[in-house]
Amino acid sequence: MKPNNIPLYVHKQSNHPPLIIKNIPESINRRLSNISSDENTFNTSAPIYQEALHKSGYGYNLKYRTQPRNTSQQNKATKRRHARNITWFNPPFSDNVTTNIGKKFFNLLDSCFPPGHKLHTLLNRNTVKLSYSCMANMDQIISAHNKYILNKQNLQPATQNNCNCRTQSQCPLQGNCLTNNIVYQATVTRHDNQLTLV
Repeated sequence: MKPNNIPLYVHKQSNHPPLIIKNIPESINRRLSNISSDENTFNTSAPIYQEALHKSGYGYNLKYRTQPRNTSQQNKATKRRHARNITWFNPPFSDNVTTNIGKKFFNLLDSCFPPGHKLHTLLNRNTVKLSYSCMANMDQIISAHNKYILNKQNLQPATQNNCNCRTQSQCPLQGNCLTNNIVYQATVTRHDNQLTLV
């Protein structure tokens, strides 16, 4: 960990999918165990993370766990797996929504693309997966808004060259030959059946 860097985790009572809340302590424990060379190193660095977990409302106790190494047979089995083309549906998550969005979505998928439909091989429960997405919190929304407003105010008007003539004093359009929205004015006179542009 970098010096003066205090870990901060999503609070247990925050508006996040339950699976994410459940896996945060376990993933921290697994990461610490993986990067620690032995149990003494783990016990030295764990208190900072343990305190951050308690501040975020988790009652999880960090413990050192040795990770089993993959054998050659497991590696071969992993290589043989065929990667399936998955289409993900990521609806935003909210605790205030009581409807089971995932169940409704898959029931809709089954009714719209039943077996025998020409798109059933692409859109079925094996090829379409659901995972909730997290929306930005109020702090992120306000910070983004303030940044946009401040950057808008600090933008200096760019000095634009409206003329590319060799001698700008002799420009036929008074130094505005590169301006897109210039209005050109001319007077057309008729003299002896000939048109003259003035």
